[in-house]
Amino acid sequence: MPQVQQFFLEGMRPEMGHVGNLARTMAQPPQMQRTYTIRNDVNLKKNSLKLVPDEADGSSYHLEFAFDASTDCAIKIFYAALEQVAADGSVTFLPLKGAEGTHPTESRGKGLNQTFRTKATHPLNTTAYAAEELTYAAERGRYPIIVCLEAAGGGGAQQPKSAVQSQTTFATISSGAGGAKTVAPLKQKIQVGSTSYELQEIYGIEGSATTGAEAESAGGAAAGGGEENARECVICMTEPRDTTVLPCRHMCMCSECAKVLRMQSEKC
Repeated sequence: MPQVQQFFLEGMRPEMGHVGNLARTMAQPPQMQRTYTIRNDVNLKKNSLKLVPDEADGSSYHLEFAFDASTDCAIKIFYAALEQVAADGSVTFLPLKGAEGTHPTESRGKGLNQTFRTKATHPLNTTAYAAEELTYAAERGRYPIIVCLEAAGGGGAQQPKSAVQSQTTFATISSGAGGAKTVAPLKQKIQVGSTSYELQEIYGIEGSATTGAEAESAGGAAAGGGEENARECVICMTEPRDTTVLPCRHMCMCSECAKVLRMQSEKC
């Protein structure tokens, strides 16, 4: 009887002759997992990445991007570099050309929507690299551009365990019309203690209750038109959407409708 009552509570109307079969096929809710909130003090807005030709040398380019920082931070850039993870979880980057492939570390104070441009004295000289060295290929494992934003403190004793020590953006370079170079982000990762996590998109976060700077800090670029009615739950069409479902990563429902879905589906 408790299972039958649950069907009616969820708005379903099983025929009396099939109650037994329906009860047996009722979806079991997925296993709950414990999670915790991660505070990210630095965030590069990956869609702002771009290469700008040097005014004096058409084969050299400057990297530009926008970022948010709620604490002092250091910006490090590596060209044609490998990512190496040590046994203790620490990460280092090895540029193909050593110091020549490393932009000088630049310190910045906290602030939202800051802009960065590589120093006039240190552009990326594309003629110093072979074409394949500036294009990412999984078998080589070398990333054409790596940008690492390190939060002040670097994971010291003063930082909370759940604080992000750094956010790293990996990007590749391609040639457009007339040979002009363009940059495209491949992925972003954050370092929390001795563990690194790859950031994933949350589809629909722009039109949800989490908007603006909060959406950017979450590391999720939005998908969708962002119309006013897109903020509403797609099921009840009244409450604001505030819940992300996995593994599809869609934020399209309110928490109450999401609870109901959990009892009816074994997928998301």
